[in-house]
This record gives sequence, C-alpha cells and structure tokens, in this order.
Amino acid sequence: MKNKMLFFAAIVFCFITISSIGAQKLRKPIRLKQTAGRPEQVNRVEPDRINLLRGQRADTVRLLFDQAHGEQPPPGPMDAIAKKLGLVIQTSAQPINSESLKGVRILYLRAPSKEFTSAETEAIVAFVKGGGSLLLVLDEERRQSLEKTGVNNLITPFGMRLTPDTEYLHNCGGIAKAGEINKADRELPFSGGRAVEGGTAFAFQLDKNGAPAQPFGAYKRLDNGARIVALGEGMASLFLGAPNGVRLTGVPNDPTRTTYWGKDSSIFMEELLMWLSR
Repeated sequence: MKNKMLFFAAIVFCFITISSIGAQKLRKPIRLKQTAGRPEQVNRVEPDRINLLRGQRADTVRLLFDQAHGEQPPPGPMDAIAKKLGLVIQTSAQPINSESLKGVRILYLRAPSKEFTSAETEAIVAFVKGGGSLLLVLDEERRQSLEKTGVNNLITPFGMRLTPDTEYLHNCGGIAKAGEINKADRELPFSGGRAVEGGTAFAFQLDKNGAPAQPFGAYKRLDNGARIVALGEGMASLFLGAPNGVRLTGVPNDPTRTTYWGKDSSIFMEELLMWLSR
C-alpha cells in the first residue's frame, strides 16, 4: 500500500512540474540587458514613442505656404528642413479659406505684399482659434506695407501686433535668445525692419553696441494647441547671413555690397518650424 501511495504522489508531482513549465513558456519573453554585473529588465518602447523621444514626429505635418498675396516661392533650404522634420510643404496661389486650411498644421505667410480680404482674415483667425499654427513674416515698409496688407488684423485678436519701421541701422544684426523655441542663442541677420508688440519676445534687433534692443520676433502659444510666431524682418526666413559677416559694415540698402552678419539663419528656421509643428 505504501508503495502505491508513493507512486501516485510521484505522478502528481510530475504533473504539477510540467504544468508550471508550460505556463512559463506561454509568458511573453522579457529581454534583459547586463548592467553592473546583473540583469535588468528593459521596458519595451513603441516605435512612435521612440520617434517622439528623438524629437521626430511619427507622422507628417502639412505646411501651407501662401503665394496668393505677392509672396515668392519657398526658399530652397526649406526643402531640407521639411524632409528632416517630416513636413509636407504645399504651396497655394488661391485665396485662403476654411477649405484650403483643412488638414493644415502650419500656415506660413512669408512677406506678403497684397491685401488679405475680410473673408481670408476671418478664415485665418478661425484657423488659429481652431488650433492651427501661424507663421507671419513682414519686412520693412518699403518692401511690404503694413497698412496695405492688413496683416495686423490676423494677429491682433491674439494680443500681438507689428509696428511701423524701427530706426534703420545698416547690418546691425539680431539675436534670438535661447528658450522655448531655440536651444541656444542664434545670431541672425537684421538690416531694416519693424518691431513686434505682445506675445513673448524671443528675437531682438541689436543696437550699435551689439546689445539686444527692441524685439522683432515674438511668439504666443494658445490653450487650444495653436502657436503663433510673428517676425518683423525677413532676412532669416530667406536664410541670409554669413559666418564672415561683420556688423555695421557694407553699403546701406545695398545687398550686393554688403556681407550680412548672422550665421544661424538655417538652424533658427529649423527650430522655429519644429516648435510650430508640435
């Protein structure tokens, strides 16, 4: 009798052991890495999350580049930035309305010289109120008229405005300070432009002594996810400026005889568009 009991106990033990091993095999395997002489569990990270951790977007972002108001085509260096950031640039010479803004994340108005109609103004303001981002660049008055274009009507509903031209100081340069948009101070070209009031100032014209003066760049982030940037000088958006430029040199109002100071236009625009696309 005792032998039979031992026999049945052995069978039960083997059954329990086999069941336990089977359950272990059904569990999802855990990858381990060696740290300080002992294994440590590695948390799995989804591919989309990895892209975000690297500062990249897992999906593309549509940027509408307006050409219906006298703007030139997108500057050449925009292509490389768009590829790096996952932006899809769409140019349009048609009037701006709610239909053309569908699916758009960033509306880029670079140096418009023609008037925005009341219907376009309403559509753009509604776009921002709906969570869209706006990048507005307007150079000095002799190039683009503040009154004629009426671009202040696009940003005054959000507490921002462009001023008339500031005092002209040839090839004075500007500086974008490290902060929410730029990872470090960026040297920018500036040679005639206007200031921006309202929002958070982040880019400044330099005075004769090289110190930051009035702001020519400001941003605003709304609670609905919308982001606005207004620039009162267009040279950085044209990717101008050179490493060998010297402040306050050259011939006033003559780009052919001036090497403009401001070597960081490219990285400045990349960081700016990255911030707007978030």
